[in-house]
Amino acid sequence: MLEYQPRIAPHSAVEAVVAVVDVAQGEKVLRLYREHGALIDFVCMAHGTAKTEMLDLLGIGETAKAVVFCLAGGGQARLLLEKLGHDLQMRYPGRGIAFTLPVNGIGARWHQLLTRTEAEIQTEQEAGHVDKTERACGLDAVVVVMERGYTNVAMDAARRAGARGGTVIAARGIAEDEVKRFFGIEIQAEKEIVFLIVRSDERQAVMTALMQSVGMKTRSRGLVLSLPLTGAIGLAD
Repeated sequence: MLEYQPRIAPHSAVEAVVAVVDVAQGEKVLRLYREHGALIDFVCMAHGTAKTEMLDLLGIGETAKAVVFCLAGGGQARLLLEKLGHDLQMRYPGRGIAFTLPVNGIGARWHQLLTRTEAEIQTEQEAGHVDKTERACGLDAVVVVMERGYTNVAMDAARRAGARGGTVIAARGIAEDEVKRFFGIEIQAEKEIVFLIVRSDERQAVMTALMQSVGMKTRSRGLVLSLPLTGAIGLAD
């Protein structure tokens, strides 16, 4: 029965690696993950929230994005972040962003499978085969799950509070009737998930602005939460 028990700890040694890139680069990111041994990966389509003037300034022709996730042991996650920065030049702003998130609960068998190569990765890093990781310093992911059609409202509020941009993923809610009755609202199926990378000292202001503009008491019925990053590349100062 132990194999069905989730492994829950402050640090489970498993992390999620997330890359947000132009659609044309999505396959390259996926190939890099698999070449370096990532066993679980996901791809979804999204769009950026940069305004037209900013796109023109950066020389970017479209906001369509691919969000490419994978799960890996902590050492492998750091290696993948380094490889994204070096091989795909994502350590430079304007070429996509990538970051890692800690996973503090996962099935025991998956945990064992995902961390089995940690010793090998540690040996490779100690041998100097990869560049030093460009580590995040006080960064968080702020995530908003809300009814579709309120992205501009959310982003305007977040920018006023100091956020610089975000990525939007179309989703579908699956709330049970009990949840609907608890909140006293009808939760529509069509959702948008907006996530923004902000400095930790900006997090409270950004979350407060989002809760006021698209929170549970508004027409968008938004859920706002934050997650710590363990590393990030491609972010402008």
